[in-house]
This record gives sequence, C-alpha cells and structure tokens, in this order.
Amino acid sequence: MTVMLNKIEGITLLVSDIKRSAEFYRDILNLRVNKESEDKIEFSKKDSTNTKLIIELDRTGSSQNNKSSVIITFSVTDLNTIYENLIQRKVDFHKKLSDDETGKNTILRDPDGYLISLSEPRDEFAQIPYYHGFAPA
Repeated sequence: MTVMLNKIEGITLLVSDIKRSAEFYRDILNLRVNKESEDKIEFSKKDSTNTKLIIELDRTGSSQNNKSSVIITFSVTDLNTIYENLIQRKVDFHKKLSDDETGKNTILRDPDGYLISLSEPRDEFAQIPYYHGFAPA
C-alpha cells in the first residue's frame, strides 16, 4: 500500500517561551490566531486557514534548533491502515497512534530524525470524496 498524503496540514514549532513566540507570530508577522490553549497556539494567514503554523511549548527540556523541534504534519485518510503498514515497514515512531476528540494522530521519524505527523482529523465539514470543489467553511 502506498501512503496517500492529502496535503501539508501544518508545521509545529516547539518553543521555549510561548508568550514571546506568540507575540512574534501574532504581532510581528501578523498571523491570525485560530486556536489557543495554555501550551499551544495555532496560527494561519489572515485570509486562509489551509496550512497552519502551530507553536507548542517544549516541555521536554530538549535543546532548541534540533531536528525534533519541528514537526511537519500531513492530513491523511484511513490512518489505521497506514499505521499498520508503517509498522510492517519497521518505521521508527516517535508517538504511537492515538485517537481523541480531534481525530487520529501518529508521529514518526524520517531517516534524518525529522518528525513527521500523520493526522486524520475529525472534521464535520470534511470534503465528500466524490464532491469536486470546495466544502463549506
């Protein structure tokens, strides 16, 4: 089975000071805040929510600017099947498959150690496979 990546969903940066980073991305780069919690903020361009930049407080204490400080996220369909296929291919996982109110997610490492997140979001406005065009926003 070939992994089918639908689109780049977002890029997550692990940061040491979320308030300082929020001010930079919101006030300096003028990104719109879509969602915000104590340790995570999702941004997008003012006129689009397609690709997101997410900053998340790094609670691991790892040094910044290393390969595990950036997570590239792809949205997928049928993550259960993809996950099983990746296990069979002996992929190195950073985070096992999880399923919560936002959807399914797993994080793997590429050959150089970069983190790749595969996400199957629960989205009540998800586009119907046979529908050509845009689903309502």
